[in-house]
Amino acid sequence: MKPRYYLFDHRIIFLIGYIYYFFTPYFVGTTNAFEGYLGIELYQGFFRLIPKAKLNSYVWITLSWLVAFYLGHLCFKMIKPYKKSLQLFPASFASKGMDYIAILLLPVLILFTWLSRDAFSGAYTLTGTDAKGKLASLLVMFNFLLLYQLLSKQKASRLLIAETVITALLLILTGGRLYSFQTIVILLMYKTSFATKRWRGYHIAGIVFMAFLLGSATGLRRIGASFTFGRAAYSFLAEPVFTWISTSTFLISNDIPLINMPLNFMTSFFNLVPNSILPLKSLIVSSHAGYAFQTPLGAESVWTNIIINFGVIGSFIFMGITGFMLNLLRHLSEDNHFWAAYYLMVCGMLPFQFFRDGFYIVNKQLFFNFLFLPLLILFILKCIQFAQSRPDKAVIGRGSGN
Repeated sequence: MKPRYYLFDHRIIFLIGYIYYFFTPYFVGTTNAFEGYLGIELYQGFFRLIPKAKLNSYVWITLSWLVAFYLGHLCFKMIKPYKKSLQLFPASFASKGMDYIAILLLPVLILFTWLSRDAFSGAYTLTGTDAKGKLASLLVMFNFLLLYQLLSKQKASRLLIAETVITALLLILTGGRLYSFQTIVILLMYKTSFATKRWRGYHIAGIVFMAFLLGSATGLRRIGASFTFGRAAYSFLAEPVFTWISTSTFLISNDIPLINMPLNFMTSFFNLVPNSILPLKSLIVSSHAGYAFQTPLGAESVWTNIIINFGVIGSFIFMGITGFMLNLLRHLSEDNHFWAAYYLMVCGMLPFQFFRDGFYIVNKQLFFNFLFLPLLILFILKCIQFAQSRPDKAVIGRGSGN
């Protein structure tokens, strides 16, 4: 059989997010694009205040990160130069047990939908933020359960597929488009790598175009604007542009540090511990960490976050380690069922959430939602399998003695 490899992996997905969040705002600012659109005047007002020297520094620092990321990737490749052919994993008690977990989570989906009903309106609200958090956490769980089954040699649960699609659509209605796009990225990676019938270029183009239309149309609906392709482009590009306000205001108000102690990054791991077990959240160092910048629309560019935590030199090292670790995960995914699911989940968040959320959220996703909770589910299923197998073994043992 012909060897199968990832058609696109973390290298391409990272590059998409990198250009989208780091250079789209620069392009909009320098070309004065979307003049007259909602919020652009605010953005341009900040952009014009950035000293030219700092704007040039931003470009060179950002370009160095791309070099560092791919250097990190190549460093791991020197350790493991050969790729393994991808294939579906054998069906197991755990993969089949996802059907029952899907049934258990159905009342949760119904409850969250009911509690979030006020958020399914045409305007962004504080209620929508809370609803988005509940549904986003549930979608992450459905993504893992469904992906674990899809990576197995078995049919995926229809209920699980329906729950995943419904939750993703509900999230779009609450304004959580980027969380739903994670599901699309995961699906694209699966269908172009592990799936028996792999998608071709026109499949990918079709899905991406449909996602663009759905995401932009929903965004326009929520600001009360009718659909045109110009407005759709604005809705699509407004996400990184308004996220970048944190970077523009940082560049206006602060000197760029060469190196820093990553206190915010290190203490962000305290967010993994539930407050009911240990009240550690009060020890988390603010992402501002003594620096002045603004986030009027909530989102915070990872550029600001990384520079504040690591400085210019440290950020280069951080990006190199990131590239190294992602290539390590890709290697592990080639012959391990769990790590394959984990790697695809990480790639799902890479082009969007990685670039727009602070370490406080990103690390919780990576290590709690993507790692701890799925491992806990698999552990529980293993325990159930072990408990069911013990009586059989006892009967066999008694029969052998006779």
